[in-house]
Amino acid sequence: MGNSPASAHSWLPMVLQVDGIPVRLAATVLFHVPTASKIRGSEPLDAYHTSVVIGEVEYSFGGDGVRATRPVMTHSALQKPTDVHDLGMTRIHPHSMLGFLPSFFEAGTYDLLCKNCNSFSDCVIYLLLGQRLEDRFKRLEKMARHGQKRFKLMSALKMIGMKYSANPKSQSFEVNHIIDLIDQVTGNQQDMSWQDERRCAACCC
Repeated sequence: MGNSPASAHSWLPMVLQVDGIPVRLAATVLFHVPTASKIRGSEPLDAYHTSVVIGEVEYSFGGDGVRATRPVMTHSALQKPTDVHDLGMTRIHPHSMLGFLPSFFEAGTYDLLCKNCNSFSDCVIYLLLGQRLEDRFKRLEKMARHGQKRFKLMSALKMIGMKYSANPKSQSFEVNHIIDLIDQVTGNQQDMSWQDERRCAACCC
């Protein structure tokens, strides 16, 4: 499925904490596309697995939907260095996030290029902090949105042994649609001073 209807979440009550909860981004490079210099000039093209650690719980999205585990557990199986970035403090309780985002990230809707862990991380940190996921974590997905670059990307993925098959349930997914809904359903309870800087390109096909 792409995006759930907004009517299902006409308003999202924010459960607030007296004290802030630390929010961190965990990022691990999955693979490097060796032909990136031909496709994107000198800019490296790395594919990332990201997740968001809220307090002492890691939240991530995959084939089984949204998962809650101990910090960086989804990265440990990759056996590669994982960088953890402090993003800030939120007063929004994780229960609010879990009451809203999982309906847009259901099991069976994962797609490597159109709807992946980075799509979920982008939405989580926007809901909690009003920030967007940095572009460097989404370069692979952005390239997949463009015709000729997408063709070259498919060829590059085959070169490194990656077999991509589009998930028909995710082809209409648009991250910015979820971002707009977050603005609507939070009832403007967040500090909205960051609104002018919130936009970046969608992570979708």
